[in-house]
Amino acid sequence: MEEVDSIIIHFLRRLNIDINEDIKNICDLPVEIIVESAAKCINTINSSLKAPSRLPPGVSQRIEVAAQMASICKDLGYQNDVGYQTFLYHNETELRQVFMFLIEKLPSEDTKPTAEIKPKDQKHRLLQNISNKISEDLTAVWIPPCCKPTNKSILGDFVYKQARSEVNTYPEDILNKLTKIQQLKDINKMDETTVIQSETRMSHSTSTSEIPFSGQKSYKLDKTVKELKETASLLRQKYEALTKERSDMDSELLQIQNNCGRYEADLRNIQNILISAGVTDLDSMEDGGNIMEKVHQNITSLHRESEDLTSDNLSLTMEIDRLRNSKKLKESDRSKCRTILINLKETAKAIKEECEKKEELRNQLKTKYERLKGGNKRHIYTKRILEIIGNVDKQNAEINKILEDTRQLQKEINTVEGQLDRCFSIADETLFKDAKRDDQAKKAYKLLALLHSECNTIVSLVNETGVLSREIIDLEDNIKAEKSKRTEDILQKIHLDLSKLQKET
Repeated sequence: MEEVDSIIIHFLRRLNIDINEDIKNICDLPVEIIVESAAKCINTINSSLKAPSRLPPGVSQRIEVAAQMASICKDLGYQNDVGYQTFLYHNETELRQVFMFLIEKLPSEDTKPTAEIKPKDQKHRLLQNISNKISEDLTAVWIPPCCKPTNKSILGDFVYKQARSEVNTYPEDILNKLTKIQQLKDINKMDETTVIQSETRMSHSTSTSEIPFSGQKSYKLDKTVKELKETASLLRQKYEALTKERSDMDSELLQIQNNCGRYEADLRNIQNILISAGVTDLDSMEDGGNIMEKVHQNITSLHRESEDLTSDNLSLTMEIDRLRNSKKLKESDRSKCRTILINLKETAKAIKEECEKKEELRNQLKTKYERLKGGNKRHIYTKRILEIIGNVDKQNAEINKILEDTRQLQKEINTVEGQLDRCFSIADETLFKDAKRDDQAKKAYKLLALLHSECNTIVSLVNETGVLSREIIDLEDNIKAEKSKRTEDILQKIHLDLSKLQKET
């Protein structure tokens, strides 16, 4: 039964019940742990049943809680006798049967719902939100970028500012062309207004031509209309020519503006060159002679600096040569160090591979250990239970064999007794016939009768001895059963609870 108790205690520990490692037998469990274990089993079997997992301090409340748990066990289908005394004043056999019933009713590991673990700190909560977002994006329908709505942006006005205020002078031809372009623009505007007025007049005259005219007036009107048409065609041709000239002027203006941009860039480059040469105050210089003089001075100083840099370069080159020679001298040592380093790298690589193999082996052993420690231990205990059942079957077969041998022995005893009875009957009849005629036969008959009675007495004593030995064995078994029930401890607990109950009342 120790193996059965170890299986029960293992399942109770898997229900997060704090049981001391030293406890190997179920009868060593305290009452509080027994009640908590039964409550956890009941709540795991059916979560709607709210069994109390803690015993109250009062005796009457304890009895009520234990009675409630006993009624729940009966409702779950427990067939044997169970009551409050099963949990408070527990018997080893009854308690073992109750826990075996509850463990059989526990749901398997495959049917247990996996509860969602809520992260406590902000980091894990953020990681969980990121994983949820990624899973949502993976399950969402993908839309190509070309099918997505474009974001329209309004471009504002761009203001261009000139870099320097002093570069504002243009050649005279550029100014003349700009004035001419402006005059052509004004003429075009005037021509456009003239053409539009003439066309409106023509449309008005044609719209009012429905009134009948006389001969001379109609002739003058036709002549006037003809002249106006010729004037309109001339004006239109002039407008087209001016428009063409205007487009040419616009293109020429654009080219001039581009040339001005290039001129400004060249001017900026020249200014940068002068600034690099040391001429910074360009506006204060009155003529180009001072500028050239200052430029020559700066160039001379630059030549001096270049000569200094050349001498420094030569000294540095000599230092570099010296260092290169020392480097060549140390090349052999470096090659040796490189060889040692390569060997160390190969050794480290081999050690790393060995560590990886050992790490993989450790992970495999850890996985195997977790499997044996966790769900696979149930399989081991199931196998052990089957082995126990097999041992019980073997013991049952041996008991049946012993009973069969006992029956055979009883048959042999009955056969021998029958033979003895028949032999005694034959000897009794023979000696009884001879005893009438012979005194010696009479004495032999009396001794035979005495022997038969003594043998019967011995047989009866042997039978009584066997009955007494069986009764003794039964009494010893009953004593062991009573000792296993721990009747004395239960009585002491009952006396203590009774005294507490009397104090409470």
